[in-house]
Amino acid sequence: MSSDQTQQTDDGWLSVGERADTSLANALTSAVKSWVESGAMPPNEPERVAGISTAIASQSFTTSSQRLEMLRSLCQIYSAGIRAGNITSHRPVIGPFIVFVKKILFRSVAALLGPSFERQREFNAGVIRLLGDLCNEDRERTIR
Repeated sequence: MSSDQTQQTDDGWLSVGERADTSLANALTSAVKSWVESGAMPPNEPERVAGISTAIASQSFTTSSQRLEMLRSLCQIYSAGIRAGNITSHRPVIGPFIVFVKKILFRSVAALLGPSFERQREFNAGVIRLLGDLCNEDRERTIR
């Protein structure tokens, strides 16, 4: 772990309920360090993740509460993918076999269609960023 990450931990980089939670931050930092040391996480993964920007706007973000709620709901559902419901069967004797076959088929279809949904997720994330930027731009114009 780099000295910058250690410094971030000392400065309280994690807050819960607007209060710095250094014990949780230290626990997370040590867990990541152990994952890197054990090989469960690639050595440069913390630095790579630290370099990813998840900001919806390049500087400050200001919008109405209604638009913020709409953006929040989009962020919650943006991840398109194949999700399995609870696969069941009402047949007492052959039911477990039918459920087993359905699960195998579902996993096969999900593996085949997975790459298609990755492109959809990228598109959805781009649309959310654009909408956030447009909301912010519109709000900046009305403030001036």
